[in-house]
Amino acid sequence: MKIIKTLKISTILYLLIPSVLFLLTWIHLWIGIPCVIFTIFYTWKTLQKTTFSTHETFISLPTFLLCLGISIALNYVLGIGEFRPQTYDFQANNFKYYDLITHQLPVYYAEQKTYLCYYTGYYLPSALLAKVFGIETCRYFSFVWSVFGMWLVFLWISTFAHKNIIGLLTIVLLFANTWFVIKLLINFAYFQEHLQPYYIQLNQFKLITSPLIKNYAWATQHTIPACLGVCVSIDNFRTKTDLKYLLLMLLSTMFWSPLTAVGLFPFVAFYFLKDAKNLFSSKSKEDLILIMFLILSFTPLLLYFVSTEGIHVNNTEFIWQTGVKFWWVFYLIYAVSNFIIWGFFLNHSKNQYKILWKIAVIFPCLIAIYRIGIYNDFNIRVSFPSFFMLSILIGISVVEKMNLKSLIGVGIMLLIVLNSLANLNHVKNTFDYEKLLTTIEKPFIFKAKNMLEFQRVAYGDESAVLEYSLKKNSVFEKYFLKK
Repeated sequence: MKIIKTLKISTILYLLIPSVLFLLTWIHLWIGIPCVIFTIFYTWKTLQKTTFSTHETFISLPTFLLCLGISIALNYVLGIGEFRPQTYDFQANNFKYYDLITHQLPVYYAEQKTYLCYYTGYYLPSALLAKVFGIETCRYFSFVWSVFGMWLVFLWISTFAHKNIIGLLTIVLLFANTWFVIKLLINFAYFQEHLQPYYIQLNQFKLITSPLIKNYAWATQHTIPACLGVCVSIDNFRTKTDLKYLLLMLLSTMFWSPLTAVGLFPFVAFYFLKDAKNLFSSKSKEDLILIMFLILSFTPLLLYFVSTEGIHVNNTEFIWQTGVKFWWVFYLIYAVSNFIIWGFFLNHSKNQYKILWKIAVIFPCLIAIYRIGIYNDFNIRVSFPSFFMLSILIGISVVEKMNLKSLIGVGIMLLIVLNSLANLNHVKNTFDYEKLLTTIEKPFIFKAKNMLEFQRVAYGDESAVLEYSLKKNSVFEKYFLKK
């Protein structure tokens, strides 16, 4: 079956749904409804003008079903839908679902006297359905919602290979950071103080690279939009660039995860810079006007995120402010072992997506110098789109170009297999868990009654509460928030 047209339409509608729901439930309707109407009009105009036939791909029914099967298995094994034990982050995630279901929207915490300010795009569709059908149904809605998203991702990936689709999907699934470098260095006294089993820690400054399986298990809300955004970016490289579609994709990921949107930004910016001359030509005046009004339609969301109490001096710093004398040594270990080494391989294999893998190598190395958040989620989540991009491009080079009998071929495959042990170990460990820690119906733990109370008790830090709180008297609260 022809798949590219279906994927493009399905992907943008899937990513867009949470933003539309936000505009209809969180802000004054006299603002939200016009924004939604224009966004729908923009989407229709964009899909109407999008060229699908220049690079149409056929996918066989077995491949179609294989991708669905992988998505179902991934979500089931990692605990989505509460069929199996979940990672500790779901203690917080289940509270997000619970608060969205049991509170009126926008969510207001009376005891803390603040509104929720957080990217709840992943949770909102399932939560709204559960408001209608009962909180006990939310786990099933979340499972279907997640399965569909990752099904789209695996279908996209299957279109990037001309042969050995199974090989490409396997590499992308198992591709992981070079954790064993840290495992080796941690045995030396010089490194021990600042190395943890899988990451680098310079006092409060963490440098962590999260591969697909771990990122999905711990942060599903960040992973799905990142993966879809990367796939769209790759597809635009091999077809005529569609700037209107790319911008809509980028803005649609924002309510899922503003950190993911930041991580995707350099790839989208590249296409805009590449096509800037055409964008500002007289023939593109209509497109330019549409783009300007689309950005205006997403302004409420932008204002919502900049109105958070979560960014403050206590959880931000540059890497050279950590107090570690030889911080640059650990920075180089992180940058070279996780990103730069793959740049050398992709250059050697003459990978056709040259500018994309260069961005994917350079950008995460740049953002690694600054920390935002208690656990530096800024670094982990913003770097993930680049890391996922590398996994796909490396997989393409391996299955289509590399001579697996050559010395370099053997070395690269050995490195990929060795790295993948971390992912396999994570999956194995999930079978050691005996039961669910909490559920959406009963998220209560540490005597917490809502998300903010949980943050305070779980982290023992008031700044963790601020990360979910709307700034009082902000522009968003004064002029946009529906009360």
